[in-house]
Amino acid sequence: MQKSNWISLIFYILFHSVVLHHNCYAQSQEETLKLAIIPHRSNLGNEHAYGVFIQLLEKETRINFQWIGSKTYSDVIEKLKTRQADIGYLGPFAYVEAQDNFGVRLICRTMSKNSIEFYHSIIITRKDSGSNTLEDLKGKSFAFTDPKSTSGFLFPMAGLMKAGIQLEDFSQTQYLKRHVNSLLAVYNGHSHAGATSYTAIDKININYNDIKILWESDAIYRGPWVAQKDMPDKQFFKIQKAMLKMTQHKDAEKIFNGLTTKGFVRGLDSDYNNVRDVAKRMKLKSKQDS
Repeated sequence: MQKSNWISLIFYILFHSVVLHHNCYAQSQEETLKLAIIPHRSNLGNEHAYGVFIQLLEKETRINFQWIGSKTYSDVIEKLKTRQADIGYLGPFAYVEAQDNFGVRLICRTMSKNSIEFYHSIIITRKDSGSNTLEDLKGKSFAFTDPKSTSGFLFPMAGLMKAGIQLEDFSQTQYLKRHVNSLLAVYNGHSHAGATSYTAIDKININYNDIKILWESDAIYRGPWVAQKDMPDKQFFKIQKAMLKMTQHKDAEKIFNGLTTKGFVRGLDSDYNNVRDVAKRMKLKSKQDS
């Protein structure tokens, strides 16, 4: 073979090796996405609870999803911000912070049973606690969930501040991460009162006749699933279509078994403007008091 032909052959092999490597890399990048969820449960508990959902999402989209554990709401926000996660499930307050600080794409909002799109934050105490109003909580211990939780901190704290109560008015303040933890702390007498989501009552079996609700928030749209802001449209709409389809799936009961989420609906960023308003009022009030 002539020298020129050898050079042409080598060039051909090198060129197609580079192209093949690039195509394989692009394909692998498109087919694997990292997923993070706010810690409603332990990491193992979340992974187990969302297992069937993730399996079906992979089947419908032909995309692999790699589970990324998280310890706090802020942890999930940070993973999205630093691109350690490609998609995530957030609470409304966490969503607002992520959207307003670095931008995300809202895939869909979650629904609970009977296609309910809203939920409420509540402040609770035991019926035998002797407290009947928010004002009665001064000097008592109080349990929140996570500082970035909508119903476990933001809305109840706004309600407490409206009643003239600041954090320093409590004898002890705890942040117990999950809504169930706050509920159990009150139920078991470890905290005089606490903030939680009304959805927490579906997650544990206790005698709710022993619990008294002192305050309830206005309706809040349930938490959204989000994607990186620059996710390609083809990929984004493939995921969105698959999630919306699950709501009417013949095996929906199996898919959402063990989850308070029972389906999905399209949402708008403006759906969470009431959360923004509360966050701004609290920030303004804190500045005025400092």
